[in-house]
Amino acid sequence: MKRIRLVKAAVRSADLFSADIVELMTRLKLLYKVPFSYLVTGEHVLPPESLRFFVIDGNWTDALVQGALSLGRASGQDGVFDQTVHRMSAPVANRRLRQVRLGIMHENHKRGLEGKERNTASEIQTGFLLRSALVRRMKGLEITGKSGDSQIEILRMETLADDIMICIFDGELTDLVIAEPQTGLRFGSPDDSRVIQVRSVADDGSFGKYRGDTVDLHTFTQENGKLDVSRLAKELGNVLGQEIGAAEWAFELMAVAHRAEFIKNETVSDSILRGGFSFQWKDL
Repeated sequence: MKRIRLVKAAVRSADLFSADIVELMTRLKLLYKVPFSYLVTGEHVLPPESLRFFVIDGNWTDALVQGALSLGRASGQDGVFDQTVHRMSAPVANRRLRQVRLGIMHENHKRGLEGKERNTASEIQTGFLLRSALVRRMKGLEITGKSGDSQIEILRMETLADDIMICIFDGELTDLVIAEPQTGLRFGSPDDSRVIQVRSVADDGSFGKYRGDTVDLHTFTQENGKLDVSRLAKELGNVLGQEIGAAEWAFELMAVAHRAEFIKNETVSDSILRGGFSFQWKDL
């Protein structure tokens, strides 16, 4: 009994011993250090260019934590000791779920997030696993999640391999947006087709909207790979029905960032685990 009293005192005093235990429990609840084969049982579950949604089973993570705390257990007294640690530390670990990601973020990325690490996490955590070349090619992917009309916090976002990303949200995910980073600017066609969608340059409410016309850049590309700027400008002017200058020309060839939006389809199922998500591809 003396040993159990010492455990209670250690946890309550928040000394180094209890802080280490709470940190371990918090990270396990967010699936840190969990072997990937435990999350994905086979390649068929997460094939290339796929995305899978999931819900974290609290019973499973509780068993995971209790198993970690049981290491070195050699007697019934040790079992009581471990149970006491888990019972007293679990609520603290749940309250620290938001602090893990903030603790490893760069100071510049913490702006506007002050105080959020002190908020209690939701009872449910959901997320997704993404396996795509997009993860490897674009390190600054912007991820946003919503539960209904409310945006929910990201508890963990990490690349597990060159082309695999895991993201865990604080709450039930019903709307997911994965967007290309907006930190760079490039010109050309948005994809390998080398076809650009012409946008309105009129000084009214239609500015920037797609007109439904297209221009194939292959037609204006010389054998040496150089683009015939003058001919392309003339063609764009013909399509737009007006003479264009350098600003309009550059605007038409500006390749804007795209985003993929996944929206939970409530008519399929009331469970995010079984339910379907509809997909939309948009410009930012």
